[in-house]
Amino acid sequence: MAEKWRKFKEDMKKKRLSGKSQKGKDVSKREITVQMLSADVSGKAQKYSRIGPREFVQLYDDDDEDLDRFYTKEEMTVERVKDACLKHFEPKVGNNVVCDILAGEQGPSCASLKQIPNMNLIYVRSINKSSTADAPVFVDDTDPVHPQSTTVKRKGPNSVPSPKKAKISTPMPKSLSVTHMLKLGKLINKSTTTIHLYGFNLADMSWSSSPRAVEFSVSEDVLGEGAFRKAYKAESKDESFAGSWVVKEYNENALDVIAETNQTLETHTKKVVQMHSLAQNFASQLKTSVEQNGMQESFGDCFHYGSVYLGKKGDEFVTVEEFVDGEFSKYINNDGTLCKNVNEVILQKAECLSHFSFEKSNNQVMVLDIQGCGYSLVDPEVASSSLFDENKELLFTTGNLSFEAIAKFKLIHRCNEYCELLKLKVLV
Repeated sequence: MAEKWRKFKEDMKKKRLSGKSQKGKDVSKREITVQMLSADVSGKAQKYSRIGPREFVQLYDDDDEDLDRFYTKEEMTVERVKDACLKHFEPKVGNNVVCDILAGEQGPSCASLKQIPNMNLIYVRSINKSSTADAPVFVDDTDPVHPQSTTVKRKGPNSVPSPKKAKISTPMPKSLSVTHMLKLGKLINKSTTTIHLYGFNLADMSWSSSPRAVEFSVSEDVLGEGAFRKAYKAESKDESFAGSWVVKEYNENALDVIAETNQTLETHTKKVVQMHSLAQNFASQLKTSVEQNGMQESFGDCFHYGSVYLGKKGDEFVTVEEFVDGEFSKYINNDGTLCKNVNEVILQKAECLSHFSFEKSNNQVMVLDIQGCGYSLVDPEVASSSLFDENKELLFTTGNLSFEAIAKFKLIHRCNEYCELLKLKVLV
């Protein structure tokens, strides 16, 4: 019996190593050839750029017990390929990323093995976990024989991600100190905070009708405080929102000012998110213009804004924004004045962004209050040429200093090399 079993194992091993394929795809490989691509598309062709040379990625460890048998198509999954790529590229991209498999240099994302056109060369990109709210929602491919769907659903920049299929895993037990062990002997009152999130879709100018309930562990310590709001750092274990966030709540002074403008807190908070989406769009347009005209080297880094959501915490309206780590700086005030040495490159680019937004809007609006950590911006304000619309409704938020701020910026601003690269018209 032992001899028969040994012979059976050898036959199966030969069958596996023979590299037979099903339907033209080699699914018995121990390693695959992978081309890493950039996280975002660029250029006129809207392609993902190649990063480095092609690399061999090992699908199975040499000591994997499963190597003693032939792998069929049912055992080869997209998730296995993703896990192998994450493990292989971790020294380069870190562990705070997720893997996305693409059909080619122009996409789209592949949700199943059937959608990969060529198993001899697989294209992948890595996306930061904090940015997965902006990324497509991928179909779980755990069961390749009966996939749930072959459609990849794409979301808008600030759309609330749909819940993903839960995966059963065996978590490692947490190592506890004696201090933590003793704390468990007393009643712990701390609990997570559930915030119902609404996303704004700039593409079709609409709000999500159904909120997404997300649990956050919100710090009791104030991270920062401005004239209107207090900011608190928050963490979430939710798969679509895993990582660090900032929850911003109104202070008493803000409540009084907002009431004086005949706006509700919900209306004002929604306008904050909409205004952020507009500033985000201007920054993206500027970056696209730089890339399409091949000016990446001469222009250098471009500004960008993260994702922001309208949140409802009980009866309170808040914003939930991506956490930006680093030293905070303000470059331009909401009144149009400059905050730093005008010779600094980053300030010149901030002025260029304000100038760019004014020209792109046909002199109707200007992005101001430009601030953040390096090129990661937060909390913009938009000044409009008219403070009210035809129905006497206040445009944007209470930080809109309108034509006065625009006039002050125009008086101070002198076009720099970045304005000239984008061929912006001189402000008069």
